[in-house]
Amino acid sequence: MSREDYAEDQELYDAVNDEQFERPRSSKADTLKARRQVEALLEERRLKRAIEDDWYADFDDEDEEE
Repeated sequence: MSREDYAEDQELYDAVNDEQFERPRSSKADTLKARRQVEALLEERRLKRAIEDDWYADFDDEDEEE
């Protein structure tokens, strides 16, 4: 690709200024739904860790008794 071809290709694409770009706003319902999903995932992870910690604690207690 020559420099001229590259320059012509670049002219095809318009630059978007930050001032003109607006991120589409999500609805309150979408935001609330996403927040609930994150909270559910965090709670699930917390419970899994608690179960693993209890299991490892029980396993360590059995080793100490031997």
